[in-house]
Amino acid sequence: MLKSELWQATLTPLSSIIGSGFLIMAPLLASVVGIRSPFAILGIVALAYAIGHVIRFNILHVEPRIASGQLSRHSQEIEYLSCIALVLAYVVAVAFYLSLLSDFLLHYLGISNPNLERLLTTAIILFITGVGYAKGLGGLERLESFSVTIQLAVIVSLIIGLAIFSIDFLLGREIHFDYPKRDVSTQFRMLAGVLLIVQGFETSRFLGDKYSREIRISSMRNAQIISGILYVVSVILLLPVVQQIDLMDIELSEIINAMQPVAVILPLMLMVAALMSQFSAAVADLGGGGGLLRENSHHRLSTRMGYVSVSVCAILLVWAVDLFEIITLASRAFATYYFLQTLLALIYSYKDCPPTARMTLINEILFICLALILAYVIVFSIPAG
Repeated sequence: MLKSELWQATLTPLSSIIGSGFLIMAPLLASVVGIRSPFAILGIVALAYAIGHVIRFNILHVEPRIASGQLSRHSQEIEYLSCIALVLAYVVAVAFYLSLLSDFLLHYLGISNPNLERLLTTAIILFITGVGYAKGLGGLERLESFSVTIQLAVIVSLIIGLAIFSIDFLLGREIHFDYPKRDVSTQFRMLAGVLLIVQGFETSRFLGDKYSREIRISSMRNAQIISGILYVVSVILLLPVVQQIDLMDIELSEIINAMQPVAVILPLMLMVAALMSQFSAAVADLGGGGGLLRENSHHRLSTRMGYVSVSVCAILLVWAVDLFEIITLASRAFATYYFLQTLLALIYSYKDCPPTARMTLINEILFICLALILAYVIVFSIPAG
């Protein structure tokens, strides 16, 4: 029973992390650093795991103080600002993921109609919100379970096919990438933006109305380990395939078509994975947004009404704004949330925690370094690709 509960709790952050950019990560990194993509993804996954350590620290130590109202004024202000940043990021993320889903599905069917895309996106948002409102977090988790199961099955099939194809390929050929040559500073600024593709682990923090702190901490750790392994392995194995893609102008349809030499059935399977990845990521972020609004309204706003609030704002964005132009702002919003959470952990250790429970020197150094890195991401990151 406990294992089943842990897996259910793991689905939300796992679906959000993988859905944020599993299919696009390999060509995106190749367009920035070429053959050095495996080293880049290792660094990004390690950095994301370190940021996850901050969130887990706050779940364990800061969250009880929030519930009891024992945080200092400065800590309360930082927590409030970080939540504002994250709510905005979730709203944009939900709208963006489902807009991508609608756009890709209609283009696959040979339909190009912006208003029809918006109508389809709105209908999907209303469907997910209806499930969340009627069935609560459990209903959203069932949607996630369905979409993530399909997605993981496709990913495993992809990795097996790529492993056979790539070994055979690498034994007889060399890999060459034709990608835009940029200076090191620009590459780092682009990689800073790519970091936010592996966001989503923070959703575990806002599932407190159903899961204990211990379950949420374990679920976040498990989701980051599973997704990290999948990202690293897939980026390495996709190198032979990615060199067939135009890295000057990356298109999801081109990535899927490039899988034809690996296995005839993979393009169709990847089309399904592309749809499921965006759907599951949107469901996870809607769930996280609803839980976040509930927590920060001191339970005056129910989680179900939180889902409705996030959805209404997302629908307004779908009809009012070109989301492709503001996704970088959403990335910065996620980075801002992580930055403020890191500051919160540091201030807690100096002002709010008992003298016998001070942060260890290793954690202190790690958190300070992360704060500086995230400040760099906020200020200097630029879109990749």
